Amino acid sequence: MNEAVLKLENLSKTYTLGKRNVQALSNVNLQVNKGEFVAIMGPSGSGKTTLLNILGCLDKPTAGLVLLDGVDVTSLPEKELYKIRGSKIGFVFQTFNLLPYLNARENVELPMESLKVPKDERKRRAGELLAMVGLSGREEHRPQRLSAGEQQRVAIARALANNPALILADEPTGNLDAKNKYEIVKLLANLNINQGTTIIMVTHDSNVASQAERLLFLNDGKITREKQGLHLVKKKLMCPYCGGKIQAEDTMCPSCRKKLKYQGEEDGD
Repeated sequence: MNEAVLKLENLSKTYTLGKRNVQALSNVNLQVNKGEFVAIMGPSGSGKTTLLNILGCLDKPTAGLVLLDGVDVTSLPEKELYKIRGSKIGFVFQTFNLLPYLNARENVELPMESLKVPKDERKRRAGELLAMVGLSGREEHRPQRLSAGEQQRVAIARALANNPALILADEPTGNLDAKNKYEIVKLLANLNINQGTTIIMVTHDSNVASQAERLLFLNDGKITREKQGLHLVKKKLMCPYCGGKIQAEDTMCPSCRKKLKYQGEEDGD
């Protein structure tokens, strides 16, 4: 039986602007299971930011239920939500949000301080996480001495610091060039496969979204459709065309030589 990390039931959010009510989300139902990699796409104004804020316990719904790692967070007071954000959720932002006066290791250590993790343990774990994201030897560098791609790797390591139940990535490749964009998506995919990290990623980039396991399309505050992504094919380690064995890093099947693109892909999506 699949273990749900996140469950939304009839989730709605209404904002009041002057004398007008704006329905940002309308009866959203969603379950994300442990170890899934989910991408959410939608046009501007579709409700992506509102949904992400509610998932991250930064905002509350007008109606409906939010279960995060088995905890009903819908009506928790801010003091409890603060603890939830620190222990159960890791955030990755488009603009990295690293503190410029701290080096890479210190930035990764920061979330652990709120959980009163001992200093030696913080330093050890930060070093391990930076090595995991490919930044061994860069621990003492401050953000201004790191490339944009390296800064986002530090941000991903920081998001993993407290071993959260869920990673929320808001446009994680939005400020990166094509090469770094590919490397960051590959890093997230590998974390999902090798560490079992549960990831929800919001993006406007269809090529980035296609690398996830499930693609959800949000429009007018509702999930209107869903697709399977390339990452599901790679998790199965089997070519969807010939059934041959593939590796997670393959972009082309070594047997039939067909490009591995996500199932259900349509021109113009």
